[in-house]
Amino acid sequence: MGRYIKYNKRRLRRVNSGVTLIEILISIAILVIVLLGLLSGYMGCMQLNERLRNTSIATEDARRVIEQMRSFSRISLSLITGTDWKIWGENNGCTMLPFEQVVVTYNDGDDLGIDPLDDDPLDVTVDITWQEKTRLRRVRIGSLITVW
Repeated sequence: MGRYIKYNKRRLRRVNSGVTLIEILISIAILVIVLLGLLSGYMGCMQLNERLRNTSIATEDARRVIEQMRSFSRISLSLITGTDWKIWGENNGCTMLPFEQVVVTYNDGDDLGIDPLDDDPLDVTVDITWQEKTRLRRVRIGSLITVW
């Protein structure tokens, strides 16, 4: 036992006071809780970074498809509607993401209910879908393309 001196006439205080085992355990528990919170935040940032990277790749792929359509539009809109864009995407590097697919749809721009492929400008929507872990993600970009 350590030496004691009188303090306030009623309380005794230890002269040789140190850190007790309980204080060390409490400080370690607080440190573990803080480190777990930091690790959880770091993992969340890593997942967000991967999702944004994949979205950026998919957006770039959709942009490449639309730019190719615009280059075809200098000749004829039938080149755009006659191209299999899924195969074009596979042959031109649009398959960098897991299970990535390119789907092009043509919307009826004149609202007559007739064939949307004869519209000028041609209302085009490019969908890029891919699998991210267990979820399917999608980027959709639309554009009006005309002959010029």
